[in-house]
Amino acid sequence: MQLFSYLIVWFSIIHCVVSIRQLNVQKEWYRYPGNPGVRIRLTKKGANHIKTVGIQIFNDYISQLKDYSTSMPFSQIGINGIVNLKKMHVKNYRAPQVSVLNFLPPRHIVLGLENLDIGLGSEFTANAVPIVVEGSLVGQITGMTVALTTELLTDVTGKMNAVVRNCSALIGNSHIVLNPTGPMSIFVKTFEPMINDSVRQRIPEMFCSRLQNLIEKNISKLFEFITKIDLEDYFPKASNVEKDVMNMFISHLAKGMYVDNRMITQPLITMDYIETNHQGEIHFESLSETTPFFPRLMEQMYREPLSDHMAHFYVSDHLLNSMLYQAYQDNRLALKIDESNLPNEMKSFVSTQCPTKKHQTYVCVGYLIPEIRHLYPDSTVSFAILPHGLPYVMFNRDGMTVDIKNRILTYAIPDDPAHLNNRSQILVFSINGQADITFAPTTESLNAHMNLNRFNVRLHRSAVRGIDESSIARLSPLSKTFIAPRLSSAVEKAVRFPMQDTIKFINPVIKNYDGFICLSTDFQLEKQKIEAIVRKSIEL
Repeated sequence: MQLFSYLIVWFSIIHCVVSIRQLNVQKEWYRYPGNPGVRIRLTKKGANHIKTVGIQIFNDYISQLKDYSTSMPFSQIGINGIVNLKKMHVKNYRAPQVSVLNFLPPRHIVLGLENLDIGLGSEFTANAVPIVVEGSLVGQITGMTVALTTELLTDVTGKMNAVVRNCSALIGNSHIVLNPTGPMSIFVKTFEPMINDSVRQRIPEMFCSRLQNLIEKNISKLFEFITKIDLEDYFPKASNVEKDVMNMFISHLAKGMYVDNRMITQPLITMDYIETNHQGEIHFESLSETTPFFPRLMEQMYREPLSDHMAHFYVSDHLLNSMLYQAYQDNRLALKIDESNLPNEMKSFVSTQCPTKKHQTYVCVGYLIPEIRHLYPDSTVSFAILPHGLPYVMFNRDGMTVDIKNRILTYAIPDDPAHLNNRSQILVFSINGQADITFAPTTESLNAHMNLNRFNVRLHRSAVRGIDESSIARLSPLSKTFIAPRLSSAVEKAVRFPMQDTIKFINPVIKNYDGFICLSTDFQLEKQKIEAIVRKSIEL
């Protein structure tokens, strides 16, 4: 009985079209908004790793600062004027020797950078009418300490934003050397102590303003990669000449699929972690309909202490149920299997006459159900698998269960090329069942194992005398021989973690709860990929 169970359970979990279907309210639906479909907790351990990578990128950014301009008044021996500094740039830079990150509930993060050095260069113009003197400037700032307080916020679009509430910088020592040109150069050299003090006062302002600009203008751009996660690129794609029904199915399913991960509340910062709550729904670009049900409260997560991992991802079964609903509405839950879209090693599955030279195996529909072979010799069989209700996913303490309802239309097709279009409908039957799926995480994916625990067949119509529900049960050996291995391979490809080129999971662990699962993991950010994202999106 497991042949169609494996097919339909898997196809129900992932397929979709375009006409909107009217569905009555389902008893399983949770009708009250307000709970997240995805909740993320970033612990202090994980935040410190992000800080380390971020400071490396920050150091690269600071070392390339240039084209900064400022001006300052001066007064010396009764002469008043203005010194203009332009094309100020960093000549050398020593990264901070100490960095500290602290959480300040309920929404602030404090970053401290201690003991960094900056070498500066600039052009200058000293203007004290009628005297104008030009030249260059070099300086060295040492022992600089910076403290930055940032508030994390959610904007009206559900994106993460940051506002720098306070930035202060203290300088241990500074030394400025002027190199004026022209006959008044000796006169300008007398201004060096005054200019040294002025630059010393302006450097913290310059440093903080640039840092504030870096954070406030670009943090939302960086978080766009989490707010909307496009899933299509994480699924295997079928080529134009693809003949493998499984690959075509997955490729069609994934087209335009994305996770709507907009934040639905303000971030919460405690002394131990940063928590963000997300919409956590799967949608398709081709369908704009909203999901008419909502996630349930993940109440059990508050009863257990956090493990010693960098991050914890809490995922409601609403994530998959929203996908199933959208897929059902977009008609991607329908599937046709025939000889044309099966790989060579599986083509005998739909044959009514085996073995033959064409099919190098003894396993086929005609062998398992002789009544079909006798009535339709030298033919093939095709199956149209149609959803007969909305599949529903439930996470529980053992893993996940999937309830499925499908109707199977079976056709006999003559093997004679002249009569390929003369197909005959021979069976209509439905399958209602429930499958258990358990997950075992790796660094790249969630390996899934599927087991059917309820499988009911009902025969609606038959054009073949002698066939009943027990006849259909004879197809069950095919599940182990052909379907199960391919489904396992397809599942491994389909449930790969997104953004693997950006973040690598280390020693992930799954915990199962009623209504949601928790993935706890350490991770490593890929610095080169993060730098590429920064270069692409950042405003310097």
